[in-house]
Amino acid sequence: MTCRYFYDLPVYRLRRDEYYAAQDEYIEQTLFRPGTPDEPELRQRENSNPRSNDTFRDHLVRVYGGCWEFNEIIGYIRLHFLGSQVRGDYFAVAKKRIVKTRRKTLKYITWKLAPEVDIEPPHGTTEVLTAVQQYIHDCKIELPKRFIDTSNFDKLSPHINWETLFRDNL
Repeated sequence: MTCRYFYDLPVYRLRRDEYYAAQDEYIEQTLFRPGTPDEPELRQRENSNPRSNDTFRDHLVRVYGGCWEFNEIIGYIRLHFLGSQVRGDYFAVAKKRIVKTRRKTLKYITWKLAPEVDIEPPHGTTEVLTAVQQYIHDCKIELPKRFIDTSNFDKLSPHINWETLFRDNL
């Protein structure tokens, strides 16, 4: 029995808002050096000319890691059907400790991140979609300190004929 993949879910090191909050804190610490004698002067310079640090801020954003959307991905869950089950292969960065980095190589981790979910007969669109959503929920439990981005999946899933997709994979 072969499986055909139907969707890749990105797995992030942390949520978008957490990433940008940490980036803002990094920029604040670097620009104004809080707690030092230079802080009042640096803040005064920024207040008198708000655009004075724009170039430096852009540089700090790049140094910190750039945009969250693609640079903080640390893995993917490849969803597929195997018989009457939903499963997901997991690929993740090849590191023991995952930190902010721009150099990463994804490696195959496991053929089944969470226990498979059986699709209940009659295998209609509702039953298939419910099983897929249950599997994604179970994956989130397996990766509690990570963020699985389902936003695009959630937008697309109501428009997919899940029954046909499932039957085409049998």
